[in-house]
Order: sequence, then structure tokens, then C-alpha cells
Amino acid sequence: MLNEIQRTETMTDISKLKIATYKTNRHWDFGNKILYDLCSINFHHDQDDIILTKVLFIGRIYAAAIERRKNKSTDINDDFYTNTVAPTFRNSNLDKHLADLKGKKLTVDIIPQVLQVHYDLMKTLFKITELNKRSFCSKYLHFHLPDLFFIYDSRALTALRDFKSEVPKDLQEILQLKNVDSEYANFYCRSFDIKNKIEFEHKTEITPRQLDNLLIEKANGKKQTASQQ
Repeated sequence: MLNEIQRTETMTDISKLKIATYKTNRHWDFGNKILYDLCSINFHHDQDDIILTKVLFIGRIYAAAIERRKNKSTDINDDFYTNTVAPTFRNSNLDKHLADLKGKKLTVDIIPQVLQVHYDLMKTLFKITELNKRSFCSKYLHFHLPDLFFIYDSRALTALRDFKSEVPKDLQEILQLKNVDSEYANFYCRSFDIKNKIEFEHKTEITPRQLDNLLIEKANGKKQTASQQ
């Protein structure tokens, strides 16, 4: 009970957030823009060299490298990428899914479709890694459709717990669907809830990237505080 009381007392007050500070990140915006441009200009998955560049750059820069797999068999990493990863992306349904979402705005109605695309890519990559590439999939899809996909990783998840967020009632049913990843779906819906609360409180729109800036700064701040205790 004491821990729950302490947690409640340290909950982040959305009304006190200085949202302007999360609209940009002077240290990382330039590098992120390179990845956004890479995926925007090379949106499709029909050329192996482009597929490999996108997968390698996003995976390794964002600490979610796809070569981390359960069964490495006899393939060295280079062979795994050229012989397995590239054809897997090329022969997948990803381009069709991305095309169906491209140009759409983030609303309650579209969230089930977004989550299903994430799940389908996770399922595809599980076949070649035997691991749930939840974080990689969220990051890879984010750079292709940055206004629709929230970035999932351990730091963002930790920071999310400091907010009074919840899965909106009109989205709770999708957590029970078989074709969504329940953990990412829960994270996504709570992120969507926080995004809406911030926009209502501060009368300004924020993007999934800007919410990620906020969550990562909160997570880093908690880590620094813990190291000083």
C-alpha cells in the first residue's frame, strides 16, 4: 500500500509539463530526419539493398537489431541479412499494409488496423528469429508512418507508468483480439490516451515522436535520480 501511495504522489502532472521542450530534440532531430527521409523516399520493399539499409540503420541505431535471434544456426549475420531478412521483407504483406495506412490520420477508428499491421510484421519476423521483435517493429513502422505508430521500448514503457493513463473504453475490446500483440496494444492505447490528454490540457497537437521525446526524457531523469540515491 505504501508503494502505491508513493507512486500516486509522484505521478506526472500533465498540466505542469512544458510541452514546448518536447516539440524538438536538438541532439537527435537531425539523425532522426535522415531515417525519416530514408523511409519516405524508399517507402517500398522491392529492392534488397534498400531493405537491408533500412533494417540495419533503424535496428542498430535504435538498439533493436534484427540479427538478435534465438537460433543462429550456421548463418553469419551477413548471410542472415542477405539470404533471409531481405527476401522475408520483399515477400511479405508489408507494402500492402503500409499503402492501406498511408495518408490516414490517427483516430480511434484506425487504431485496430494500425495494431494489426504491427502484429503481422511481428509474426513475419518471428518466423525467422523465433523472437517477438515488438520494439523493432514499432520503430521500423514508425519511421515509415511517423504519425501513426508509437515507439515502444523499455524506457518509454517505464516512463509511461508515471502517467495516469488508461486504455479508453472504446478501445478495450481490441486488446482481446487474436491478431494484435496485447503488450504493444496496451502500450499504444495508453500512449494514445496520454497524447489526447496533453493536447486537451495544453491546446496543442503533439506527434508520436514528440510524445517519445517526453517519455525518454522522463525515463532518463528517473534513471539519473536513482543513480544519485
